[in-house]
Amino acid sequence: MRKSIIRRAGTATEIPTASTADIAFLLILFFMVTTVFRATTLHLKITLPQAKSTERILMRRNVTYIWVDVNNKVYIDDNIVREDMVASRIAPKIWDNPDLITIMNVDESVNYGTVDVILDQLKEAKAFRITFATERKT
Repeated sequence: MRKSIIRRAGTATEIPTASTADIAFLLILFFMVTTVFRATTLHLKITLPQAKSTERILMRRNVTYIWVDVNNKVYIDDNIVREDMVASRIAPKIWDNPDLITIMNVDESVNYGTVDVILDQLKEAKAFRITFATERKT
C-alpha cells in the first residue's frame, strides 16, 4: 500500500507584525535607560600653540587626553588632577593598553615648568607615546 503526499495549494505562511511596535518601544526604552550621559562638560578655553605643519591622528581607540588650561590646572578624564598625580592616573591605562597615545592639549601661555613636571610623570608611568596638540598656522 502506497501513501501519497498531498500538497495543499494556496496556503501561504505570514509573519505576524502586530507586536513590532511593542518591540520597537521596548528597544527605545532599553537604550534610553542604559545610555550614560556626561554629567559635566568641561568649558576649557585653551589656545593651542601654532605649528607650520601638523599631522592628524585619526585613530581614537588608543588615545587619552591631558588638558592644561591657562591657570595650570591639569585635567585627565574630565577630572582635575594635581601635577604630581598624573603618573598614578595614567599608569593603569598604560598597563591595560601599552599602545596608548597620550595627547597633551596645553595652552600656549602655560609655563614650561608645568609641562616638564607632567612629562616627568608620564615617563614615570611608562607612557612614552606622547603627542602635543597644535593648531595649524594659516
